[in-house]
Amino acid sequence: MRFIHTADWQIGMKASALGAAGARVREERLAAGRRVVEVAGKHAVDFILVAGDTFEDNAVDRVLVQKVVDILNSFSGPVFVIPGNHDPLVPGSVWEHPAWKSAENVHVLKDEASVDVSGGVLFPCPVREKHSGRNPTAWIPAEVTGGIRIGLAHGTVEGVRQDEPDYPISRDAAQRAGLDYLALGHWHSFTTYPGVDGTPHVAYSGTHETTRFGEREIMTAFVPDCVYLAGVN
Repeated sequence: MRFIHTADWQIGMKASALGAAGARVREERLAAGRRVVEVAGKHAVDFILVAGDTFEDNAVDRVLVQKVVDILNSFSGPVFVIPGNHDPLVPGSVWEHPAWKSAENVHVLKDEASVDVSGGVLFPCPVREKHSGRNPTAWIPAEVTGGIRIGLAHGTVEGVRQDEPDYPISRDAAQRAGLDYLALGHWHSFTTYPGVDGTPHVAYSGTHETTRFGEREIMTAFVPDCVYLAGVN
């Protein structure tokens, strides 16, 4: 199994502090999304995971929603998307746009329910509010199932400096839930968290570009080889 893990595109970010250059920044975010799909094709991945905050907020221009749907739907395989804390699943959200229903390859996962994917099972953790002290991965059953088990969530791994707990996720969340890999969004630096076997079973993919001081190792997408991560042949 191979897949793309990406997050935090925040399409629609105004970047008003950059003045006239803001328009270029906004367009480059869409271009980076297109590159994610190009990378997915180049690596012949089975599917793409988008771990939240695809949009800056739920008030973005609906034309942008259509553009993002078109970009994701241009991938030949399935694309799985969860709402994040910038674009939570609330009434009137971007996820109600009719374009999602007409995109055959794109699946917005709105429920905490397992989804069968090529070679395994996906456990999505959609976000329904801006802030929360709830662990979004808590619902994932730890039972052993066939195939590779992947979590898709948006939150804060313990140890990340913050004022208040915001969708807290323990460092051993993958081990506790019996996951081979936990794909995360929310924090913008590329970071991996190794399990007891030394293999990175939890990761933040990073983002297109820095948006504040302290963000580092920015990436457009992370392409894990889950055959290696899961330790199966």
